[in-house]
Amino acid sequence: MASDFALRDAQTILVVTKFRFLGDTIVATPLLRTLRSSAPNARIVLLSNPASGLLLQCCDFVDEHWAYSPYGSGRLGKVAAMTARIRGEKFDAAFLPNRSLHSAAIVAAARVPARIGFDTEHRGPLLTHRVPYRKNATEIDCTLDLARAVHAEPIISTSQLVVSQAEREAARCLTLLALKADRSERLALMQPGSKDPERKRWNTDRFVRVAQELVQNVPAVRLAIIGVEDEREQCDAVCAAMQGSAMNLCGKTDLRTAMGLIAEADQLIACDTALVHVAAALGTPTVAIHGPMTAQRWGYTGDGHCVVTAPSPAGESDRLANRLGLDALEWQTVAEAAIEQLRTSNRWEKVDGE
Repeated sequence: MASDFALRDAQTILVVTKFRFLGDTIVATPLLRTLRSSAPNARIVLLSNPASGLLLQCCDFVDEHWAYSPYGSGRLGKVAAMTARIRGEKFDAAFLPNRSLHSAAIVAAARVPARIGFDTEHRGPLLTHRVPYRKNATEIDCTLDLARAVHAEPIISTSQLVVSQAEREAARCLTLLALKADRSERLALMQPGSKDPERKRWNTDRFVRVAQELVQNVPAVRLAIIGVEDEREQCDAVCAAMQGSAMNLCGKTDLRTAMGLIAEADQLIACDTALVHVAAALGTPTVAIHGPMTAQRWGYTGDGHCVVTAPSPAGESDRLANRLGLDALEWQTVAEAAIEQLRTSNRWEKVDGE
């Protein structure tokens, strides 16, 4: 019976995050840490997109990562194979931050006895613990509701990732940044692209204006433009306009190198992207550009973070409202937030004093 499940007695735990987006895995790290604390002897397996294994290297709250991408050709075969694999491992419990019907169906078909997930997508009958999804809460706090549903008190409410010292040093070499003992230079990162351009990307020309204001008004700032190859058009446009006063690192970093770079930076300016979640999890201040529909759920505030957004006309669909809000957001607002953040940051004083 579901009411008989005791997390502390679980020997094997499966956690399922989204199969496409890294940000969803990052915001699930407080849940993973809580599960580790509540069931310290359990084997915890993360089922997620292929890149999540790299993302969580050095993190001690996950024992194994299973890569899973059920999209494209042969989908039925992939689903059947993963269902059989889960069933063969005889998990005691599955926690489902992934809100899809598919994620609940495979753990139910695999006969995992305790299935804790959000009561969304008409999947309630597939769950043993139906957890209400709170649309007005942050995504991190919603994810922690899964732990609360089995009487596990969250031990932390902030995301967490880890990079090695070697990865930090590689990032310094990449940017020609002085060692931490001499932080006379500030390193600001800017990501002008986005994986979801229709809903999340901000105007590239406005990124240019923010970059120009930053280098003109913050002494000794080193600006680097980052992004994946699919974002090259936006990165190249910003760097061309900067006429040599910004480094173009687009496509020059794999995920772990990018994480080292972010860990060493004083600031990341970006839209609502996975790298903003990475920065927050590594303690790097962010200036995150959001539409009104993503700001509340996915934005980070406090601890040096800043969410910049603008309202949109009422009565629109969520996607259109987000787009209209982004289009209404002026570059001056973002530039002021970024400059103020760098001027007042005592990030390295805190790190050196720890």
